[in-house]
Amino acid sequence: MTLDVVDEGGDEDGDAKEKESNRIEVPELDDEDGPAPPSRPAFARGLSSGSSPPGPEVDDPSALTLGLVATLDERATDATYSNVLLSVVETCRLAERSITSTLEASIRGAASDEAGKRGLAALDSADTMFGEGMGASGTHAVNPHRKGRDALDAEGVLARRFELAASRALAGYVSFRGHLAADALCRDHGSLADARDPYAIPTGPREACLDLLGIVKSTCEDCISVAGGDLFVSPVPPFPEEEEYGDVFGDRLAGSSSSGGQSSGPSSGLQLDVERMFVERTQVYPGPFDRVALTRNSVASGVLRVALSSYLECVRSFAFSSLGYRQVKVDAVFLRYVVPHFVRDDFGTPEASACACVFNAIDDLVLRAGQRTFDDEVIGDDNYYDVEADEIYTPFQLVQAFVEKEGVMKRAAFS
Repeated sequence: MTLDVVDEGGDEDGDAKEKESNRIEVPELDDEDGPAPPSRPAFARGLSSGSSPPGPEVDDPSALTLGLVATLDERATDATYSNVLLSVVETCRLAERSITSTLEASIRGAASDEAGKRGLAALDSADTMFGEGMGASGTHAVNPHRKGRDALDAEGVLARRFELAASRALAGYVSFRGHLAADALCRDHGSLADARDPYAIPTGPREACLDLLGIVKSTCEDCISVAGGDLFVSPVPPFPEEEEYGDVFGDRLAGSSSSGGQSSGPSSGLQLDVERMFVERTQVYPGPFDRVALTRNSVASGVLRVALSSYLECVRSFAFSSLGYRQVKVDAVFLRYVVPHFVRDDFGTPEASACACVFNAIDDLVLRAGQRTFDDEVIGDDNYYDVEADEIYTPFQLVQAFVEKEGVMKRAAFS
């Protein structure tokens, strides 16, 4: 269960303004005699009294919603859950753009019918109500003293409430898909603590990494089927050469390799505190009033953040063998290689650091795994000696050999 909490205020005015601009401010709906008293739905009152929930009424939206949720819990597959959530999102987005104009058109149509019976005065009255153009009698229908308040929902309360509903439903979709990806990523994590074979090395990324990227891939397909846009940022490039490792995988993963294979050792003490200071804080779950854009970039990055955040907690609860730590390093290299295929830093938008935040989460996984590893000598050592083949491999070579296998990348990325 996700708990809604109040976001911490920014330390600087710029941070506070940026957070404020990405929130939806929804005014309360007031009755004529003042604010409406808080009320609980019918099904909540029935449950709180200790009796069985009342039977659903045809015209009761709360009961109908409760019935739908109960049916989904009993019968729905994961795909059905996803489709229902996206359907709610798209319904609210359509209502946000058209509900006011649709209501105005309906009332205007009824007023036009009435005008046929009562004369042009009724149509003039309807035009005045909505504050538009010329009345039927040829005079200006807009009351200048009303300053646009004659229009239905002039303050945009309905539109903002539908925007909030769409954003919350989309946040639920992102969390749901992220939890599916986290479940796949953490499923066989316990094997990384197995230290029975001290000379074993990974053969490539785990199957769980392909399952994670497969969920992200299907999520992108769902998003573009509703909102349109591109399936991916760019095609997956050829695997980089050794001199390009630092540019592609970052200093955290490629630092020891780019420095001629010299091991930097595990981060600890003051060095670790400094590294944490420069890791950008990442918001995993959106707040209750945060805007969540229905774009492939926003949703894909959100799913990855949820999955990696859950996996990080799994990493912090285990101890790693040398094989386990090396496996985490190989998985991290593979994910860093594929993530730019789905997510990019879209400057000038709320997704300005979307890709960078995912990279930081991947780097943090390797850092935490190093802190939980039995053998400190393997930290920062990218030379994996294969006893059977009498060869030395690096995690980058293992990932390169893996992605060049036939059919592997079809599961992880779009062609």
